[in-house]
Formats: sequence, structure tokens, C-alpha cells
Amino acid sequence: MTKTDAEHMLHRLFTALINPAVSLKDLKGFFTPDYMQLVDGKSLDLKGFIDHVATLRRTLATLDVEFENIIANDATLADIHTVTAHKKAGGMIKVKVMAFYTLHNGKISRIEELTRLITGNAADGDIGSRIDRKITANS
Repeated sequence: MTKTDAEHMLHRLFTALINPAVSLKDLKGFFTPDYMQLVDGKSLDLKGFIDHVATLRRTLATLDVEFENIIANDATLADIHTVTAHKKAGGMIKVKVMAFYTLHNGKISRIEELTRLITGNAADGDIGSRIDRKITANS
């Protein structure tokens, strides 16, 4: 994968994450069925990740991603990005993210990620892996 391909893929992914017009089923198309995400010491499989996205969509009004650096090589890519989000209940979150992606047949099979809360309530420090119990009960 070239750096340009990686940039396009990441932009499409993050646009789809928060867009309610993109179904969660369609969002799964970015990932392999055995997808695994390791974020800040927590593990999410594909179902857990989709529950996480549903939680984000339920709690965030806007999400803006600014990519600082993207590196791509064959089936791996890495990026550093900053996420700025406004919560539906009020307040803002800003998080710096370092992520390493593994691809298989053009889909994401694994992400290892570290996040650091820059701005926001300390309770939002888990925003990279948060799953609302109401979401899991309904999925």
C-alpha cells in the first residue's frame, strides 16, 4: 500500500466511523472478520469495535481527525493523528493517537493504538475503547 492509498483509506474510514448514514454493517467492510484492536491495554474484537463505534455515534456530535503523519509499507501502515470531538451532552474532547495497522487483502485485520487525552474531562480518557453497556445489551 502506498502512502497515498493509506491516506485515502484512513480518511474514508474515519469519515464512515461517525457518519450515521453509513450502517454499522457497511462499516464492517473495512475490517477482516477476525479483526482485533489493542487500545490502551484493552482488546476489542470486531463485535466489540462495532459496539465502540455505536457508542461514539451515540455520544459524539462531531468528530474531526487531523493526520500529522502516515507511513505505509505493503500490508502495514502507521499514523499519528489528533481527534477533536464535541459531545452531544456538551463539552469537547481532544485526543492524540498513535496507531499501527496490519492489513490483509486490503482490509484492516489489526490495530495497535495508544491514545492520550489532551483536552477534556479525565473521565473521557477511555474514549478510544469505550463501550456503552446499553449498546452491548442491544447488539
